[in-house]
Amino acid sequence: MKQSSEELSWEEGVARYLRDHPDYFERHEDLLDILRIPHAGRGAAVSLLERQTAVLRERLAAQDRERQGFLAAARENEALAERLHRLAIALIDAASLDDVFGSLYDLARNQLRLDTVTVLVGVDGGPLAGRPEFVSPDDARVRHALALTRGRPLCGPKTVLAEARTLLGADEASIASVALVALRDPVRSGMILLGSHDRDRFQPGAGTLYLGRLGDLVMRAVARQLDRP
Repeated sequence: MKQSSEELSWEEGVARYLRDHPDYFERHEDLLDILRIPHAGRGAAVSLLERQTAVLRERLAAQDRERQGFLAAARENEALAERLHRLAIALIDAASLDDVFGSLYDLARNQLRLDTVTVLVGVDGGPLAGRPEFVSPDDARVRHALALTRGRPLCGPKTVLAEARTLLGADEASIASVALVALRDPVRSGMILLGSHDRDRFQPGAGTLYLGRLGDLVMRAVARQLDRP
């Protein structure tokens, strides 16, 4: 036991020395080719220099994958921002509720390639004739959606999907992930439910900034049409 303790002490001392003197092998380059260590995953021994090179190569590859992921996300966000910009222009130019909802459905189905989109807005006086989007302010589906989101967009393929079943209706069986967006203005409330067959389309913890902006744009445009004299 005494020998084992001494060996451990020497190992700790060597490790501490090398950490405190990272330039050690620059002053003893001949050791780089003499020292041999197992190559991870291969079993064969390689020189310390070869192992350092392999580790550095792996780190660079990981950093490159991370950078590519950031670039892909940036391109996706840029494309989404452009689509929201075009939607905002369309909503500004909207002359009717048909134009407002038509622009939203075009964005969701044709540009974002979503498989279902449901909009419900509570309006005093009961549903507006000819518009399935308008329901009573006391509609249970709207109240349920607002309770789920607590005023913030919500994404998910499991819990959120299960909670959204009552909102999906006939589309329930084929939808694998959803995003639920609350709609509010000073006098009204409502919700947008976006659904996809792809279970990875809306993941828990995904960024919801653009979903929130989408909800703000739609609610403002709807309110503008409803409040016209």
